Amino acid sequence: MSALIQLAQHVYIYPGDPDPNRTQPNVGVIVTPNHTVLIDAGNSPRVARRVLLALDELHAPPINYVIYTHSHWDHVFGAGVFSVPAIGHELCRKQLVDTASKPWSQAYIQEEIQRTPAREASLKAMSRAIEDWRSFHIVVPEITLSRLLRLYLDDLTLEIEHVGGQHAPESVVVRAVEARVIFLGDCYYPPPAHLRRPNDTLDWELIKTLSSDNLDIYVDGHNPPRTRDEFRQLALEQDS
Repeated sequence: MSALIQLAQHVYIYPGDPDPNRTQPNVGVIVTPNHTVLIDAGNSPRVARRVLLALDELHAPPINYVIYTHSHWDHVFGAGVFSVPAIGHELCRKQLVDTASKPWSQAYIQEEIQRTPAREASLKAMSRAIEDWRSFHIVVPEITLSRLLRLYLDDLTLEIEHVGGQHAPESVVVRAVEARVIFLGDCYYPPPAHLRRPNDTLDWELIKTLSSDNLDIYVDGHNPPRTRDEFRQLALEQDS
């Protein structure tokens, strides 16, 4: 049985790990007769290789692109396995150019923990995820957008739209238009843990903005897919 979960025609996810300590998000998978596109890349080469095995089971076409919803490590560190161009927002490229310039290794991670103790949990998860830093590399987006980019994949349209948000200012969402599915990344989440203040919450206004009668399934980075009503309920709970 395939490790992929089908959400709609042409649209799948490689589901994230429910254990929050593993920091392994959902990977969106678009497969049409002639194209395969990934939405986020997994948190490590190990996860990326599992995605490739799942695509082999599906007899999917070769991957064309990986779309980054944002630049955080758990969404991009698997991309080197795929050897295809990455797509991301201009700010995502800028951030990943900086990230790629660091001398990543277990020793460097320990130094970073000493410098910024608030990042310890995330950095330790990163350390567990990457088996071999010597062969690891970060894939910086070759294709960037400032506001909106569309990809036409046989009979499916992907809309990549910059929405920003408090979690990562470069965040984009990806709509599989005809399939009525949206991939949200972490766009409506609070800021990352090391930057979070006690009163930070989900971005209720962004949730309301992204709710649409043209969409049936909402996939964020670290939760099971939601229906439209379940997604809207997030904002309704805040209003009640």
